[in-house]
Amino acid sequence: MRDYISEIWGWDDQWQENDFFSHFEPDDITLVLKEQGLAGYSHVENRGGQMFIRMIVVHPNHQRKGIGSKLLESVIAAGKVQSKSIGLEVFKINHEAKKFYERYGFNVEDETSSSYVMSLMPNPSFERDCAKARSPSI
Repeated sequence: MRDYISEIWGWDDQWQENDFFSHFEPDDITLVLKEQGLAGYSHVENRGGQMFIRMIVVHPNHQRKGIGSKLLESVIAAGKVQSKSIGLEVFKINHEAKKFYERYGFNVEDETSSSYVMSLMPNPSFERDCAKARSPSI
């Protein structure tokens, strides 16, 4: 994540710390722990009628092992139960992440100078859609 932020805006330790603490709410964070420690996490905010994914991060040593998929699927499942749409922003330069979200049915609704604004309204075929997203056609 730091590499993307550095490339887009430049890294500012103080700004990052202030932003983290202004949005930090332990109940909004899900951690994935493995024997070696933290493997990944998600941070999801409830914004009225929408669940907003602030971040899904998986440690490089644990990527492509299904952790990001499980984190995202748990958010989609919660959105389905709560009848809420799910929103997020993904950096335009993070092509892999955009493709990942598109496999789960997210659509670009808007954009900023640096990000795509994407959303999804979970539907009754959620489980089938998740299975399909986990095994993309190549």
